[in-house]
Amino acid sequence: CIRDRCLPELAMHLFLHIGPHKTGTTAIQTCFADNASALRRKGVLYPKCNWAYPAQHRLAFAMKDKVNPIDGSRPDFTAELEALCSALEKSHLPRAFLSSEEFFASPKDRIAALKAALPVQKVTILAYPRRPDTFLLSCYNQKTKQVGNGFAAPIARFLREPRKIAPEIDYLACITAWADVFDDEHLVIRPFEAGSPLDDILQHLNIPTLGAQKTLNQSVPGAVVEVMRLAKVQDMDVAQQRKLFAKASEVFAGWPPFCVPDVDRLRIIETFERDNDALFARFGQKNPYRAAAFEPTLSAPQQNITVHDLTKLISTLL
Repeated sequence: CIRDRCLPELAMHLFLHIGPHKTGTTAIQTCFADNASALRRKGVLYPKCNWAYPAQHRLAFAMKDKVNPIDGSRPDFTAELEALCSALEKSHLPRAFLSSEEFFASPKDRIAALKAALPVQKVTILAYPRRPDTFLLSCYNQKTKQVGNGFAAPIARFLREPRKIAPEIDYLACITAWADVFDDEHLVIRPFEAGSPLDDILQHLNIPTLGAQKTLNQSVPGAVVEVMRLAKVQDMDVAQQRKLFAKASEVFAGWPPFCVPDVDRLRIIETFERDNDALFARFGQKNPYRAAAFEPTLSAPQQNITVHDLTKLISTLL
């Protein structure tokens, strides 16, 4: 038993930001971490429990029985829940905010266990889905540019089967799991493209401002993505990958982002159109991610890297 359910619930409103990935989550979390003291003075707890900088990732990892990639530990779900409940009970504040994009694809049984353990009167779940094609490309960019993770799959694999890029791209399944447990009226779903998620979160918390939002964990140019993928295909060691990433980022700075043809972007949107129709309809909204609303990309490059580009990189290295 996590806590004695006979104890009275706290007069606290907990806001739980579940992501997903690639929607400015790191910038939001860094902003809250940097301003934790100011938030407390405004009556909002951003707890240091479940901490894997700059957010409550340990609890999210525990909900999915996932290893913490920061230190290689495997957080214990019961221990993380107890730490959270203790922090909430000791704060004596009217509001609290938790964030981790890893919450997004949590299993329903763990979501239910979280709800049962929380000692608060009210919970609001905040989710900011992103257009499926841009989400897929952003995920691919992140996975491919990351040094030492062994990810070297060609983009064609995910253009054929978009669902394989990450579980989080299935917005219907992920958000429905949270809504089924906490009930629809306690879940806020707002398209990422509608405006700054940070501004929306602050509005829900009734906080006018919280400093400038930093742009963190940015995507890199398409040429850098392809260089890193090829390096991992060739089993380049991690130290060399780091050096290559730094040099490629310098050589290709300002080059176009990773791209795919519009026909592939449209196919990704169409893959999820029916699911997203159902998801947004559940919350009284129209699906903003429909094929009919897709606008062609203007002046997009035909390919992400050419032999000429690779020759330029080699020339620079030599």
